[in-house]
Amino acid sequence: MGPVEEAGKVATTFIGNFRESPTILAFTTFNILFLGFVLWSTMEERGWREQVVTMMVDQQTASAKLLFSCVPYDHIQQLIKTFREDDTPDEKKK
Repeated sequence: MGPVEEAGKVATTFIGNFRESPTILAFTTFNILFLGFVLWSTMEERGWREQVVTMMVDQQTASAKLLFSCVPYDHIQQLIKTFREDDTPDEKKK
C-alpha cells in the first residue's frame, strides 16, 4: 500500500470517528470558528489602536502649534535659556 492509500485510510477513520460522536464534531467546529473570530477581532483592534494613536499624535501636534503661535519668539528664547540653566546640577549652582 502506498502513501495515498494510507492517507485515505486515516482520513476515513478520522471522519468515521466524527460520525460516531457528533459532540466531538461540534466541539471541533466551534473551536475552529472561535479561533477565526479571535484572529479577526485582534486584527480589527489593531487597526482601531493605530487610528487612536494617529489621532493622539495629530492632536498633540496641533496643540503644540497653537501654543507656539501664542507665545512671542523672544519669550520662547528666554524660556529655553531658563530651562537650560535649570538643568545644571545643584553642585554647579553653589
